Amino acid sequence: MKFLFIIFILMICFLYPLVESIINGNSQHDKLLNIYGEPLKPCQNNSNDFNGSWDNKGFCSEEGGGVHQICFHVDNSTKNFSSNTNQSNWSESRLGKNHCMCLGAWALYKAKQDAGNIKETNNELVCESIPEMALDSRYINKWNTWNGNELPKQIRNGVESLYEQCYKKANKSQKKFLKDKYTSLNDIITNTRN
Repeated sequence: MKFLFIIFILMICFLYPLVESIINGNSQHDKLLNIYGEPLKPCQNNSNDFNGSWDNKGFCSEEGGGVHQICFHVDNSTKNFSSNTNQSNWSESRLGKNHCMCLGAWALYKAKQDAGNIKETNNELVCESIPEMALDSRYINKWNTWNGNELPKQIRNGVESLYEQCYKKANKSQKKFLKDKYTSLNDIITNTRN
């Protein structure tokens, strides 16, 4: 009987946070920050759009092992993103919508632009919807190789382009948080193979 009581107590301890979050409407998203150190905003910009590679709440926050952390807006200048990064041509059908993508694809896209292989773009990121973990060393190191089409220093290109684009859009306090986060990655960025 004592054993069952202990099991019961343990179950309550483990299930209480889950039940509380359901009752109060809280979720893991309430605790996630974006790259500005502010609450993460959903990438999903149309509630009827279910194809943006985001989680079930519309966030680029696949903490459970997923990879799509970069919130990207597809417009006429970026509609060829997927074909430019050696993927199926999904981005043309996403015109006017946001999409969560991995750092590998984003980095290859920017490296091809820097090499002069494709037209340069500079305002496609939805920065308030990019989670802070996208500038985490574990996430960045995951992308030294992506799809076999890597270019030299592409991860550096991707991270630097993300930083520069989002820094331009930031207010003073957002710039400070982003710069501190970026500066802490300096060793990782300079030592990546791709």
